[in-house]
Amino acid sequence: MVSTQDRELVCFRDIRPAAPHHYLVVPVEHIVNCSSLHKGHIRLVEKMAEMGRAALRDQGFANMEDIRMGFHHPAYTSEDHLHLHVLAPVSMIKEVLKFKFRPGSLAFIEEKTLRKHLKNVSSPS
Repeated sequence: MVSTQDRELVCFRDIRPAAPHHYLVVPVEHIVNCSSLHKGHIRLVEKMAEMGRAALRDQGFANMEDIRMGFHHPAYTSEDHLHLHVLAPVSMIKEVLKFKFRPGSLAFIEEKTLRKHLKNVSSPS
């Protein structure tokens, strides 16, 4: 079982995996969802992705070109606490769940796309 944490983040296996490797990376600080983020959170999102890749490597998964990492948009979130989905291999995401993790959909935004978007989102005053 995968379970890792540091001062800012926790990583563990999803209880309803959509792929052979499906982990969640969650910040210790409560953040509701990806719509609550701003440019000040870019480094946090980067660290979440780094921890996700490390979890995959720790489990013997080496092909970092065959992974998908991202967040569900509100209305498609199951928990009111920000969490990054780390899935691998992409080619083995369960057919019935592919729609939930499709990049560019209304439901799912990839980590790298979110980081780009956050560069233009000001911190709340």
